[in-house]
Amino acid sequence: MVAAKDLLQVEGIDVVQDAESVTYVHCLLDRHQRVESEGAETESLFTGLEALKTVDSAARVEILHLFPELACINYDCLPDPVRPILSGRQGRKLANRHASNKKHLAQ
Repeated sequence: MVAAKDLLQVEGIDVVQDAESVTYVHCLLDRHQRVESEGAETESLFTGLEALKTVDSAARVEILHLFPELACINYDCLPDPVRPILSGRQGRKLANRHASNKKHLAQ
């Protein structure tokens, strides 16, 4: 898994400068999954410690109601991501390699 901002050197991945707004839709499944969204490889909501900090408090309460096991405070009891989560440096290196070899990021 690579943050979108680390993929900008890949053809077809750009920052949209003139968007008036952005709507994020989170899909929460019983485990982290790869999903296709409007033809793009995306992911369901990953419920790791850092990810849960990014949702508002009402959503966090609802998530913890549905999945009480996520209320743990250490990394030992958290779910695994569907794929390894790369650091920014690793993601940029991967993107550079794919761009220079003219390879698709996902098949």
